[in-house]
Amino acid sequence: MSLPATGPGPLDGVTVAVKDMFAVAGHVSSFGHPRWRATHPPSAETAPAVSRLLAAGASVAGLAKLDQLAFSLIGNAGEGTAPLNSRYPARFTGGSSSGPAAAVAAGLAGLGLGTDTAGSIRVPAASCGLFGFRPSHGLVGARGVLPLAPSFDVVGILARSAGMLGPVLEVLASPGMARPPAAARAVHVAGRLAGISPELADAVRATAAAIADRWGCGVSETPLDACINNDVADLFARVQGREVWRAHRSWLAGNRQFLADDVQARVQRAEALSQPGDPRRQEDERAWRGYAPRLDRVLPPGSVAVLPVTPGLPPLRDAGPRELLAFRAGAFRFTAPASLTGRPELVVPVHHRSSGQYFGVGVLGPPSGDVTLLELARLLCPGDAALAV
Repeated sequence: MSLPATGPGPLDGVTVAVKDMFAVAGHVSSFGHPRWRATHPPSAETAPAVSRLLAAGASVAGLAKLDQLAFSLIGNAGEGTAPLNSRYPARFTGGSSSGPAAAVAAGLAGLGLGTDTAGSIRVPAASCGLFGFRPSHGLVGARGVLPLAPSFDVVGILARSAGMLGPVLEVLASPGMARPPAAARAVHVAGRLAGISPELADAVRATAAAIADRWGCGVSETPLDACINNDVADLFARVQGREVWRAHRSWLAGNRQFLADDVQARVQRAEALSQPGDPRRQEDERAWRGYAPRLDRVLPPGSVAVLPVTPGLPPLRDAGPRELLAFRAGAFRFTAPASLTGRPELVVPVHHRSSGQYFGVGVLGPPSGDVTLLELARLLCPGDAALAV
């Protein structure tokens, strides 16, 4: 399904691949699975995020695939053949915004409109060599977008051009929600980058140095282990899982058997975590509320943290379940901080020249620091190409 622009504006001529979980009037969203389509009626109206893009001059090139229920980070669990990764054809695109990422990377659309709950914009951006942006939670309205875990769901952007991110976010941001730029002039990088490839570690440190050079400041090697670790990742997974079950339990109760094995396993865990009287629920809620202040103490006002998005290159298309699980768990460690705190995060495509590999490096912004990150993207990549390090 394609949609023409409804008016002229700053996005004249831009084509958009829209993740098929945004409502379009008269269309039944797939939510990544034909069973969802078969059990739901067409949408009565179009999601405001899509309408705003159309009113600003953009056109929708098509509705794009996604992983089932947007509940994956791999890009392998949607309808039909998994979307192709133009950067690494033998590897998956990352998910769950797999289709928009594939379309943008292949030049079939100039912009990808997707969602990010646990990394579903950031991981495909990193996997396909694209710019990705997860805005501050709530900056872009999510009305008309199928929920996964509403406390963490964010409408996000994928692009080949750094310069496109700002104008698009300006169009998408809710009225009255414009965020002032946060004066960020401190760059932090983890003092110990464990569990990632040596080439990616090089790319992360070189990106931090490039940011510091543009800002005229130094790089602080900061012990981030207390805030970026497997325990924090699992905390996020538990809280997210309960929200997924709360949002979709009635449908899941009668349809989970149609889902891919790994998605079924996550649904089963979400149900188990949601049982009444589970003492971990309150403990997790307290830990979640305490996490943002803890991260604020490690990253003072005005700071950005430069970190991986994934543990390395995306998985091969013939990877086994154990490899896919390791990739997902590794990515969760790095994506959980933005998800738990609602901070914005920019993904910069980085060309690691000595290995020839392309990685996505995340820049975690200060609270409400969206404008800072968008300005940084233009500073780092003024020609819209990947940052070469």
